[in-house]
Amino acid sequence: MKPFRQRFRRSLRLFTIIFVVGLTAFFAVNVKAQPISSTVQIMGRDTALPCPEAGRCGVLKQEDAVSLIQSRSPQAWQNLARTSYAAGEFAEAAKYWRQAVAGFEVGGDWLNQAIALGNLSLTYQQLGDWKEANSAIGKSRSLLPEESKVKSLVELKAIGQILDIQSNGQWEQGQINLALETGKQATNIYVKLKDDLGWKPSLIAQVKTLQELGLYQQACQAIIPVVESNNSENFVIPSQDCQQLISQKLIKESVKTPSNPNLKNIQITGARLLGDVWRQLGYLKESQQLLEEVEQVVTQQESPQEQALVLLSLGDTYQALGNRNKFLSELKQSEEYYQKARDSYGKSAVVAANKSFVKVQAQLNLLNLLVKRKSEFTGNAKEIQQLRLEILSQLSKLPRSHKLVYAEVSLMNSLVELNNQLETPNNVSNSSNVNSEKIFNYCLPNSAIVAESVLGNIESVSWGEVGRLGAKAIALAKDLGDFRATAYALGNLGTVYEKNQQWLEAQQCTEQALLLSQNIQLNAPDLAYQWQWQLGRIRWLGEAKDVEGAIGAYTAAFNTLQSLRNDFVPISRDGQFDFRDRVEPVYREFVDLLLQENDPNQENLKQARNVIEALQVAELDNFFRDGCVVVNKAEEIDGIADKYDPTAAVIHAIILPNRLAIILKLPGQSELEYHTASVSEKTIRTTLRQLGEYLEERGKNPDVIRTAKQLYQWVFKPLELSIDKNLNVETLVFVLDRPLQKIPMNILHDGKQHLIQKKYDIVLAPGLQLTNAKESQDTRFKDIKIFAGGVDEKQLPIEDVEFEAIKYLKEEINGIDKVMPVKKRLLNAEFTIAKIRQLIALENYSIIHIKTHGQFSSQPEKTFLVAYRSFLRSKDLDNLVKTGSEGDRRTIELLVLSACQTAKGDDRATLGLAGLAVRSGARSTLSTLWKADDEATTKLMVHFYNELRKPGMKMARALHTAQKILIEEDGYKAHIPHPQLAHTRSEGVKVNHPRQ
Repeated sequence: MKPFRQRFRRSLRLFTIIFVVGLTAFFAVNVKAQPISSTVQIMGRDTALPCPEAGRCGVLKQEDAVSLIQSRSPQAWQNLARTSYAAGEFAEAAKYWRQAVAGFEVGGDWLNQAIALGNLSLTYQQLGDWKEANSAIGKSRSLLPEESKVKSLVELKAIGQILDIQSNGQWEQGQINLALETGKQATNIYVKLKDDLGWKPSLIAQVKTLQELGLYQQACQAIIPVVESNNSENFVIPSQDCQQLISQKLIKESVKTPSNPNLKNIQITGARLLGDVWRQLGYLKESQQLLEEVEQVVTQQESPQEQALVLLSLGDTYQALGNRNKFLSELKQSEEYYQKARDSYGKSAVVAANKSFVKVQAQLNLLNLLVKRKSEFTGNAKEIQQLRLEILSQLSKLPRSHKLVYAEVSLMNSLVELNNQLETPNNVSNSSNVNSEKIFNYCLPNSAIVAESVLGNIESVSWGEVGRLGAKAIALAKDLGDFRATAYALGNLGTVYEKNQQWLEAQQCTEQALLLSQNIQLNAPDLAYQWQWQLGRIRWLGEAKDVEGAIGAYTAAFNTLQSLRNDFVPISRDGQFDFRDRVEPVYREFVDLLLQENDPNQENLKQARNVIEALQVAELDNFFRDGCVVVNKAEEIDGIADKYDPTAAVIHAIILPNRLAIILKLPGQSELEYHTASVSEKTIRTTLRQLGEYLEERGKNPDVIRTAKQLYQWVFKPLELSIDKNLNVETLVFVLDRPLQKIPMNILHDGKQHLIQKKYDIVLAPGLQLTNAKESQDTRFKDIKIFAGGVDEKQLPIEDVEFEAIKYLKEEINGIDKVMPVKKRLLNAEFTIAKIRQLIALENYSIIHIKTHGQFSSQPEKTFLVAYRSFLRSKDLDNLVKTGSEGDRRTIELLVLSACQTAKGDDRATLGLAGLAVRSGARSTLSTLWKADDEATTKLMVHFYNELRKPGMKMARALHTAQKILIEEDGYKAHIPHPQLAHTRSEGVKVNHPRQ
């Protein structure tokens, strides 16, 4: 009788537990949503998932479901939960997981209970119920032993899987650094287990966090093992940088023909993320090619959600390419890429599941593209309005997460642009007009968040709607405890107030965003500089017109950017276009602010000069996609100038919106002079472009002189009296704003003669902080060794580009050899990258003289010298200078490029020349910038070397004299070459190893 009663009590206790759990589940909210693409999957002890492909699972038949429920075993609840989860029935899945957890607890199966709790947490994550998700994962972790105390590989694997789920939850809540650390713990466990199917998805999760933190080089390295087929046994992340990995041709083949079919979907996801990372690093063409390959593969696999993600990534890359081509004034190609982006976003939104973030993100990106382009807006106003309403409807159905915060902020910013388009249909700026409708101040300490619907009518967008969207985003970010998302939403709402000229509200929001960004728990300088910059604009342009306060804010933004030199890539996530849009304006506006007075004080003049020099360095950092350019930090600019050349007048010319600002440092004087030319930035750029076009064409000498005279009036005329009065001036050192660098200053014309025909030697410096001032520039070359090379043969097209033959290569090198012996030469088939490196490594050449076709561009991939059947790019020059001990330093005194030109339509093409010079480590560079007469260039070069060999001769004086000789010779007045001599530092670029 006693055993019977015991069995009865046990059965009654089990029935009570199951009944309570079932009753709780009955009252759970039954919300249905489509599955969100994730690298974290439902886990189990045997790791065998009921559906190997996302979206391919079937639903249990009714009789099977009834059978499972009646059986009341935890395994049955678990199987039912898996099926519901795979079908996107997350509320149902949560109900069944709770049943499974209770069953495993009753049975004393702590390991399966922990696993079920982890899966329950993942399901709550999909529902946006973060309180329950965090509670479930906490309970799961408490049941599992420490990693050092596990008794079996099964337990170790369970810990890895639970960590994956926890990392995913932290990422979704905006706890990015925590997510990265948790993810690394999981990854290390899979390495110990040699579990490829666990390791690669875990790496994918890590890549998401690395991207969020802007660590794109690390993300690139981490994703390579996921994509490659031949890395399955190594479990090692490669040490090469992303550029080296791009040159390997393993990626596309791995995606097409994976060695392990079970990894096919994982490799596709990895390849998509790699395409994203390449785009974020600025490798746009490589990103396009890879993503187009992946799209073909994923389309054949019939995986709709992954296809939608690939199309979304491809749209982002097309848009970045459109931005780049627009930046380079290649408008036809720009429009083609924008159309491709529009098509890709549209396809992605159609393919993606309803009520998914992928669909909303595709629609948001499409809306953003349309509202920013006048041509699209004008013809598609109703389509844009309908798209806006669809997005608003979709947002209301998405689970709460930090992704929703950013989606709401993105929509808010697009609606601001839409509002501006509606109010100014002819695309005329309304920045000076105050909108009649004021937005409620959501940044007051006790302001209530308005929870009313933000759905408006199809004909207009109210500013109140815009403000409420921002308020909702802020409220959600605060509820999630996501400091970064909160700061981001607050700052962007501050921008909205700024554009609506609600200065008090703008300042309150911005100050709160800045305070959060500098919070020790967040410490986000990449956000902080944006809000410091915004605060400076508000103080400067707002009602208070607080110039001193604005200078303080801009100073803080500038200092923050300087501390982020190694991280310009994460700030500039869309490459150079983004840099020009989000980083460069901070420097330029700061200089404009410092020079607002007609007679700025010396402190402001020096600071303005420091800022514009820092911009020159930042541009090079951005060009190289790293922060490795070495600068003189120990010395003040004036000290560098005096040590560099005590006879030099240093001229900083800065293009500002309504004037050309010129700061002059005369030799032996501590006081700086300030001069201006009243001319608009647009007029200056137009004149520079015209002069560049005239220099490219023969027979345009009258036009060259006409525009050169105008440029003389702006750049040199204001200084002429001061310079001529100072008897110590022998050399003019121009530190020019980037667009001005494309025009050789020696061509400026005073109405009687060119500047080169005056008494001054002329030198271009990319910035005195980049100039080597360790020794005087008049030091005579000793033990001169010249290496010369080039290609004069007409070659087959290289990367679809044809180059004509060069006639006077041998004549030029032979002519140089007669006045200064050439120790080694490589011509035509011998002029290869490998042989150049080999020779320069063996000898310490003072001068490297190259006569071959070449192009300079603001884009690294479009900057090259033509070697034999290949391009020699700036990255190939890294090893030209071998550095050992200080006494064994190999230094190139002069790099000569005598047949190069700048890319058409690129007003910053000289970045490419500066990049080549810095990468090579050459102290000085002499290069043509425009296509010049070959015979005239050869004569000029021979004259130059003949002068350079004279005792005590400076390079600038040798070039000046050679050009004067050439001018005096008949037949060369109209088309003499105008190569520019630029001095840079000898240390070149330091090598930064990737951050671990």
